[in-house]
Amino acid sequence: MTISNQYELEQEAIRIAKEAIEAQAKHGQDASEYMHETCDGHESVIWTYKAGLLCLECDRDNAEYQLDEIGYQFTDYSDYVTKLAYAILFDACMTAFYDLRENETEEEEAA
Repeated sequence: MTISNQYELEQEAIRIAKEAIEAQAKHGQDASEYMHETCDGHESVIWTYKAGLLCLECDRDNAEYQLDEIGYQFTDYSDYVTKLAYAILFDACMTAFYDLRENETEEEEAA
């Protein structure tokens, strides 16, 4: 799926987070690792044009901050845009994951 706006980013992040939760529950896989692997191989991360589209149209503040925190130095446009796209998608997935987990906890407490 090509991610070309914030809504698509959020929906894809929710889908990946749900898959991570399922992989964790069924197979004991670490959810964070699952999301990392999925984001790392996502078409909107590995293809420079699609990564650029994601970076241009989606909120990238947290991702840029994360790249600054690790001292990332890009070598060229392609390298930068794909790393930034990964950071944007992974950040959105982690947010969706914690939101889903929080909602599950609230539902369990209400029951």
